[in-house]
Amino acid sequence: MAEKQLGDNETMPKRFPITEIILSIIGKSKMQLIFFLIFLLFFPFLAPFLKDFDAVVQMRIAQNPNYNWPQYEDLWLACYTCVILICILFSMKFLLKSFSERIIAPKYTGKERIVRSEKLIESLFKTLYFTFAFVFGYWVAKDSYWLSPSLGGHGSVDEMWRDFPFQSYETFPYIRQYILIQLGYHAQSFIVHIFSKPRNDFMEMLLHHSMTVWLVTSAYMMNCVVVSHLVLYTHDLSDLFVCLTRTLMDTRHKYITFVTYIGIMITWAYMRLYIFPFDLMRVGSYYGNPVAHEVYGLGILSAMVHVLLVLHIYWYILLIKMGFKFIKSGDPVDTQRKLNEEAK
Repeated sequence: MAEKQLGDNETMPKRFPITEIILSIIGKSKMQLIFFLIFLLFFPFLAPFLKDFDAVVQMRIAQNPNYNWPQYEDLWLACYTCVILICILFSMKFLLKSFSERIIAPKYTGKERIVRSEKLIESLFKTLYFTFAFVFGYWVAKDSYWLSPSLGGHGSVDEMWRDFPFQSYETFPYIRQYILIQLGYHAQSFIVHIFSKPRNDFMEMLLHHSMTVWLVTSAYMMNCVVVSHLVLYTHDLSDLFVCLTRTLMDTRHKYITFVTYIGIMITWAYMRLYIFPFDLMRVGSYYGNPVAHEVYGLGILSAMVHVLLVLHIYWYILLIKMGFKFIKSGDPVDTQRKLNEEAK
């Protein structure tokens, strides 16, 4: 092994390049190390799941040839959406560059000002997307039998498995398009994240993006469209407030930022920490699932959903810390993404 000379009688072994990459991504955070290990642990379980995945899909198609089962070709809509959203994002970065640099608070200068203006545009892009996604998701399911009053509907989440695996969707003709567009967005997020400069939240976001893409893709192909809609829909509103807050937090509009922060805390607690585990996970993964034996790979899919719940709790703790710092200093600080370090 190559060595670096320290003195006459002292040497230090150099780290391998892959070690340097991993350490630069994980940094000194124990939580990032935990997320990295969780990411690695899922690979051995994905292999057997993928091995028989297509066979199960073909079996479902053969069981009911007249049913319009999801096809692999449908995923092209997600691919088109991914490409279009990437083009929109980079177009916004080009067209709004001078505007974003003007509205950034004057205390940020030099490279940090440029970094924060770029993140402002990214957050604005996400705010617009999640506004569209939440409205579209509600419009698709507002009269459905599965959207409960707690989510603005008149149905019940306990009905999410009705007629599975051959669920009728003719009454809600755009539900599959909604799911595929959402898949395209999350694929876009995954790609942009991979090719972006690693930040202190790299591993947790890699874990989130990769598992979301896996979950949505596999659930769609297994025709779990109602469950997919509910899971995605319960995330959209809180994501909207998160991105809106990140759009405003580096500007002069501190009071408006605090209002949107309160919106995060309310929608996140209600949608992600109440509805998601106690309604959706209860019926999807636990005793409330009447067709658990029919759902292929329920174990690995449920495990991924539980990891997402862990991330939700972890991020909510960071949001609480952000609120305390905001109240104490009067200045919003993103405790998840340390942009000042990225600007160095």
